[in-house]
Amino acid sequence: MKIEKVLLWENREDVVLVSYVLEENKEIIGSDRRPAVVISPGGGYLGYTEREGEAAALRFTAAGYQTFVLHYSLGKKAKFPCAVYDIGKALCYLHENADRLSLDPKKIVVCGFSAGGNLSASLGVLWDKPFFYEKLQVSPEWLRPAAMVLAYPVVDFALGQGCGESREEQEMSRACIASVTGTDNPGEADYEKINLLQYVSENTPPAFLFHLSGDLVVPVENTLSFAGLLAKNHVPFELYVAEDKWHGVSMFEVKDTDAGFFRKDYAGWFDLAKAWLDKKIFSEEGKG
Repeated sequence: MKIEKVLLWENREDVVLVSYVLEENKEIIGSDRRPAVVISPGGGYLGYTEREGEAAALRFTAAGYQTFVLHYSLGKKAKFPCAVYDIGKALCYLHENADRLSLDPKKIVVCGFSAGGNLSASLGVLWDKPFFYEKLQVSPEWLRPAAMVLAYPVVDFALGQGCGESREEQEMSRACIASVTGTDNPGEADYEKINLLQYVSENTPPAFLFHLSGDLVVPVENTLSFAGLLAKNHVPFELYVAEDKWHGVSMFEVKDTDAGFFRKDYAGWFDLAKAWLDKKIFSEEGKG
C-alpha cells in the first residue's frame, strides 16, 4: 500500500488529500479497477477527528477500496460553498488519475462523519448545480458519487442551534455554524442558504445513513429528514438508527467497546454499510 499526500489547490497547503492506495496485483481479479472512497472526517469545521480519518480509512482499505481522506477547508475558509469545492476537487483528482490509482471512476463513494457528513451530503445534492461544476470547469458527471455513506451528518444547521450536553460542545456548535455561514450571528436567510434538504432530488445518489437516536450534538432529525426526502424522490437508501446519546462513534468494532462511550449494540453499522454498497452499487445486478 502506498500512502501519498496531494495538495488539491495551488498555494493552499491546508487542503490535502491523503491516499491509501493498494497496488495492482495480477493474482487478484479487478485489482486494477478497485472501488474508491473519499472520507471526510468530522470536527465541526474547526479540525479533524483522527478516529474518523485514518482509522476509518483502514476499514475501507481492508474491504478492498482505494481510500482517500480529505483534509478540507476549516474555520473562515469553510464558508459555504468553499469546502464543497474542496471535495469536488478531490473527485476531479480521482477521475484525472484513475489509471495510476487503479480505481474505477464509476465506483467512487463518499463517506462523511458529522461535519464531514455535511460535506459529503453537500456533494451528493449539489453535484449537478451549474455554480458547482462551472467553478471546477468539469462535466457534472465527474462530481456525482456512486453512493454516500453518511454517519450522523449535519444537513440542516438550524436543527442544531444550542445543541450539546456541555458548554464546550455548545460553543463548538456555534463556532461550526459561524464557519459555514461566515457570520457569528446568522439569521434565517443564512441558515436557509446552507440547508441541504432543499436540494435533495431524484438526482441525489443512493445513501446509507447511520445515526444514534439521542445524539446531543447533531440531532437525529437531520438524518430522518434527509431519509424522508430521499424516499419522496425515489432515491435508494438504507437507514440504521441505534438507541444511544453519543456523538462521534466513528466505525469502532465490538473489540473496541472498552473505549467507554462505545457500545457493541451498534458496532456492526459499518459492516451493514459495506454489505449495502456491495449489493446496491458494486454488484452486477445493482449498479448505481
